[in-house]
Amino acid sequence: MATRAADPLHSTKATRAAVLAIVVGVIGFGLKLTGWLLTDSDAVFSDALESIVNIVASVGAYLALFYASRPPDEEHPYGHGPIEFVSALFEGVLIAVAGVVVLVQCSESFTRGRPPIERIDLGLLFVAASAVLNGVVGYVLLRVGRQTGSAALVGDGRHLLTDLWTTFAVLGSLLLVRVTDEPRIDTVVALIVGLALVVVGARLARTGLSSILGEQDAEDHRKIVAILESHRAHGDMQHPATICSYASVRHRHQGRTHFIDMHLRVPRDMTVAESHDIASRIEHEVLAAVGEGTATAHMEPCGDTECVRCASRALRA
Repeated sequence: MATRAADPLHSTKATRAAVLAIVVGVIGFGLKLTGWLLTDSDAVFSDALESIVNIVASVGAYLALFYASRPPDEEHPYGHGPIEFVSALFEGVLIAVAGVVVLVQCSESFTRGRPPIERIDLGLLFVAASAVLNGVVGYVLLRVGRQTGSAALVGDGRHLLTDLWTTFAVLGSLLLVRVTDEPRIDTVVALIVGLALVVVGARLARTGLSSILGEQDAEDHRKIVAILESHRAHGDMQHPATICSYASVRHRHQGRTHFIDMHLRVPRDMTVAESHDIASRIEHEVLAAVGEGTATAHMEPCGDTECVRCASRALRA
């Protein structure tokens, strides 16, 4: 079994990024709230409501990172990483709920009629400033989240970038209303934003739930299998492979921590020391590819009578 410890620098970067998200979330909400109070726009209201979700989600991501960074203990021998998936699930639910609230607001506007939108120029200014903030910070969160393997930061970064696109839609609606003097355009755009929030929130919640349930990551699986194939492939008499074959490759990850186990088959006359060296080498290669965590290789005797690896070993004996 090989273990790769957590990088303290990654934890520090992730925590700082989470704090930055909270600060920018508060500032962005203030800008959008001001824009909504100035214009009474349904579209700006939808954007401001999503900013409230941004703040709550960012606080949740920070708390999740703090809890996930705690070392394993007697009650949690595999660590506290799954809390990050809970954070992503919670954020997805919040986004979907915000979308439903926006849809309700839009239905009321269609029912009672949409009054004229006031002070559009000032509204555009405040909403555009929030868009710049969300774009920069969303990119930073996504980048740091991928570097550190933080599901909470990746989820928060995707949320902010999604918020950026909805903000662009809101800006476009305000410009169209300004040009056409037709306030119903504003409500239609708000309706589209609400539907988008429901879809994005549902997808994010599904991702968090799938991770909690232990769904294997396709990219991690590709990396692991590629390493095993490199040790099994191209075996011949002159350049024998390291292992005969492999099976039962299973893996999951909790936040940044990966847990991998696999069955490796080697010639049945191989010594324990030899098979241990092979297992250790492959375990370390796997962890170097996927990140911090634990990899365990279970060694089995090969039962294939036509195995090239076994034949080349028999010739050398």
